[in-house]
Amino acid sequence: MGKIDITLRDIIQEIPPKFVQLLSGKKAKKLLDTSLPEVKERRADFLVELEDGSIFHLELQTQNDKNMPFRMLEYFVLISSKYPNRKIKQMVLYVGEKPLNMKDRIEIENLTFNYQLKDIREISCEELFKSNSLTDKILAVLCDVRNPEKYFRGILTELYKLPERERRDYLKKLLNLLTIRSKLVEEFKLEVKKMPITFDRETIENHPFFKDGLQKGKQEGLKEGLEKAKREDVIKLHKKLKMSAKEIAEVLELPIDFVESIIKELK
Repeated sequence: MGKIDITLRDIIQEIPPKFVQLLSGKKAKKLLDTSLPEVKERRADFLVELEDGSIFHLELQTQNDKNMPFRMLEYFVLISSKYPNRKIKQMVLYVGEKPLNMKDRIEIENLTFNYQLKDIREISCEELFKSNSLTDKILAVLCDVRNPEKYFRGILTELYKLPERERRDYLKKLLNLLTIRSKLVEEFKLEVKKMPITFDRETIENHPFFKDGLQKGKQEGLKEGLEKAKREDVIKLHKKLKMSAKEIAEVLELPIDFVESIIKELK
């Protein structure tokens, strides 16, 4: 399983509410076990019980697959066996870059079967970003982002308010999703340069996003320049976002006296 598939599965396990409602037409009630026992175990990407008691099954595809209809039929049989007498809604959500060209049905002698096939770019980025859920807002990068500058400024501002460990996790997820939205990368870089953001050593050394040298100057001598970078972060958060010393200390996980001393120097 590729990094994108793992990232997407990880994100949707938090049940992004607006995302599920836009796709299924109803609110999610609870997450269901996605393992589907058989001779060989099958695991669906996403399986959730909706507010009306029906089941919504979602598969995420980064590439076109000519065998998708038969895979979905197999899932339908297994889900029906595990949850008998339940209405099942199935959807394949395509998140790849190339044009969607998969089929959404099987029509052969003695068998007719179909499911919903949707390109994620049919979903409005602005609609998802209105959600109170951060998972919805992260997924919005794969939708129809008509104003990248506004989107990235908004999502980065929200991420800065998180504790460092949590912020780092969401940043990695955002970077992973950007690997299949290459047209948005330059806009993301521009917004990153404007905001007080630092990436951890592991991400810088291993993530393909940094192969082109993003923020080289800022990240050179990471160990030696850590205090300088933190000082810059404090100054930008205070000036651009008007955050108090206490708020900055909590977000960046720094001593309050260190933050206060920097802000005092600005006066």
